[in-house]
Amino acid sequence: MKNRNLDIFLSRRRSYSNLPLYRANPETDPIALFPKGSVVMALYPQTTCFYKAIINDLPANASKDYEVLFEDSTYANGYSDPMFVAQRFVISIKQRKS
Repeated sequence: MKNRNLDIFLSRRRSYSNLPLYRANPETDPIALFPKGSVVMALYPQTTCFYKAIINDLPANASKDYEVLFEDSTYANGYSDPMFVAQRFVISIKQRKS
């Protein structure tokens, strides 16, 4: 049997955020959506990682995605070009206690 180095990472339950189970319908529940300009965590397309982003445009209906701008220091303005992210992969940022 080969010698395997396994790293174990422990974290507390309170450091996790649940993903939403349902999509918000802006036609019936507009208050359920993040407002334009909100700072959120969003799943970067084609990855499994969440990054800080700003809501650029809201979904027009329940089947549409959010348009977000990800923080990116390689761009002159500090944000990526607009990208679409499914509603279920846009979550609120947990504020750290000072």
